[in-house]
Amino acid sequence: MDIDEIKREAKRIMDNFASALEKVKVEEARVERDEDRRKEGEGSDCDSDFREIMLENAPEKDGECIKAEKGGWLG
Repeated sequence: MDIDEIKREAKRIMDNFASALEKVKVEEARVERDEDRRKEGEGSDCDSDFREIMLENAPEKDGECIKAEKGGWLG
């Protein structure tokens, strides 16, 4: 197979797949609740060793807070 033949075959496969996806029916699922399942509170104390290990391993931190970039891995 040469490159052009591979490209044509790949396009055919993708077009067939796209056509098949168009036939799939998807219903949006929403759940509305009167009350949240999670109870808000003061939180609990974590294991101090865990906190120390996490802070030691964090590449960037500010005091006792780990600095992280949201979605930075997306490029």
